[in-house]
Amino acid sequence: MNSNQTRNIKISLNSFLYILIFCFSPFSMFSESQTKNTDRQEAVSLIRINLETRTEQVLSNHVETKEPPKRVDQKKGTWSFQWGYNRDSYTQSDINFHGPGYKFTLKDVVAKDKPERFNPSVYLNPSLWEIPQYNFRLTYYFTDRFFLAFGQDHMKYVMSRGQAANIYGYIDPFSIQRAHLGTSSESAVYLYLFPDAYKKLEGYHNGETINVTPDFLKFEHTDGLNFLYMDVGTIQPILISSNGENALSFVASVGAGPIICRSDVRLFGEGKNNHFHASGYGVSGYVASRVDVYRFAFFELGAKGGYIDLPNILTNGHSKDRASQNFGFLELVVFGGVNL
Repeated sequence: MNSNQTRNIKISLNSFLYILIFCFSPFSMFSESQTKNTDRQEAVSLIRINLETRTEQVLSNHVETKEPPKRVDQKKGTWSFQWGYNRDSYTQSDINFHGPGYKFTLKDVVAKDKPERFNPSVYLNPSLWEIPQYNFRLTYYFTDRFFLAFGQDHMKYVMSRGQAANIYGYIDPFSIQRAHLGTSSESAVYLYLFPDAYKKLEGYHNGETINVTPDFLKFEHTDGLNFLYMDVGTIQPILISSNGENALSFVASVGAGPIICRSDVRLFGEGKNNHFHASGYGVSGYVASRVDVYRFAFFELGAKGGYIDLPNILTNGHSKDRASQNFGFLELVVFGGVNL
């Protein structure tokens, strides 16, 4: 209630009192006693005092019930949304391949991520949002300190080409020759330059070292290695400004979820960029420092570590051909977000 409304109430009360006085004043003409007139004046004064007291109480109660704005650390029942980008590193992995005519394992395979070089025409173009290694996260705070989060980490996994690896298992020569009928252009160039190179892949293998050349294997999750997760976590304020609008906080969470891969694979020269496929699962832990600005926006710098198991990877496009692997990962993430 503002000052104009308060002034109007007081004017209305004064008018009401004048009316009461006017109504009582004619009776004094017929009064036979000065004492009765005095009593009426005192009654009017008491009525006026009582009404003014009640008005002040109403105004006071209105001021007391007005809620102050929420502080940045008062999060219960609220949501936040954040978007960011990541860099990733992976542990070495044993990759198992099986299909008609072959079953073998490559040991301790090295892989890396594939970040998109910063270009405003890519990063600021909504139609190209899936090209960089991005992250998003939607969070619900069920108390001031604890939350549930749902999100996606779009990582990219690229096996390093040309590396040396130990091979175990068996490869039928006929399965290689059959694959050459549908070989990719990249493999065809290598086969033309080194026509007998594939022969070292034929037969049984018991740990000998081979080079992973283009005619043998291309193995990537570049569209990508998508970790869809649900986390439960906590946010603990470290510093809060005196007005409650800005804060520095520590964030930690743990979670798990499915891994949706789009695997780009060429095996013995044959393959394709497969469709999106539920290939396995991941578990992870996340820690971050967070800065809230004016209650509305925040920035977060975090690290996530975890384990990924992929028992069902699509390879060359044939229904019976599959690969499997598992590895650890470390992810560095920069977020920007809004409190909803």
